[in-house]
Amino acid sequence: MFDGFARQWTPVLPLARIGNRPQRAVVAGEPLVVWRVDRGRVGVLLDRCPHRSVSLALGSRTPSGGLACSFHGWEFDDAGACEKIPFNPDRGLARRGATKLPHRELGGLLWVFTGFDPDTEPELPDTLLDDSLVRFEHHETWDAHWTRAMENMLDYPHLPYVHRNTIGRFVRAKQRPDSVLHQEVRDTDFGYDVTPWLDDNPPGATLKWYAPNSMVLDTIPAPRLMRIQIYCIPAEPNRVRMLLVTTRNFARNPAAPFAFDRFNVKVLHQDRAVVESSDPVIVPERGLETSVPTDKATLTFRTWFNRELPHSSVADPRERTPSTLEG
Repeated sequence: MFDGFARQWTPVLPLARIGNRPQRAVVAGEPLVVWRVDRGRVGVLLDRCPHRSVSLALGSRTPSGGLACSFHGWEFDDAGACEKIPFNPDRGLARRGATKLPHRELGGLLWVFTGFDPDTEPELPDTLLDDSLVRFEHHETWDAHWTRAMENMLDYPHLPYVHRNTIGRFVRAKQRPDSVLHQEVRDTDFGYDVTPWLDDNPPGATLKWYAPNSMVLDTIPAPRLMRIQIYCIPAEPNRVRMLLVTTRNFARNPAAPFAFDRFNVKVLHQDRAVVESSDPVIVPERGLETSVPTDKATLTFRTWFNRELPHSSVADPRERTPSTLEG
């Protein structure tokens, strides 16, 4: 399970998008069902009933906050425990539970662990925990592998070309035919920092990679804050859920959010066609593609990915639990 993305914390959806009605969300090829158990708690199970392996997302929330399967009415709590089997009141319930996924509710996002025994916790910027900031969330799905999307988000040299009429225009204004782009990449506890600068110009932005699948871009010097955070969430095979979260500490009047938010979604959409055209679909090992010094940030991510994740997986819990017909 979770082939190529095992034992990682990743957000799945904004908490504001999760209601009482069960919904399916695929992470690294594995369907999950998510729903709101009560006001303070979200449930996350593998999206399959242990009885006949149908989708629990087709079911409904029970009065106690659990899930009832739409096929035969089996009921489960948010820990996966089977609470009721219609027409079989004397059957044992303990061995007939659904599978719970470790999850956290942090920074306005639902996080899941792509495994069953986490030994770490999610890493996220403090800005996601600051309720005083103006916030915007948007998500959509692209036909691309998450690694291609992640590299694109860490790639500064494409700004004056893909984003020539948006965020890249500031780079274009300084760019000369003989310009040289410099980048300093520094390891951090969460991933790495990238500081780019053009020729002798001072750095105009800072970029951070939060392992495994997030980019954070600060575009305005302090004390103002305009932070763009993008999560590249592996979904179905060769599909990626792009989750955009922006935070800022200015322009709080009611008219401002529309302009800022529309602009940031436009920037995201400018990347889509390029990323979806990648061939091979997944980032390759070194040597297949030609690289140059300004690829340092993306190559650092690529090296990490090819070392840590391509062959990662976790065992399906059904393989550890013998099936039973009676008792």
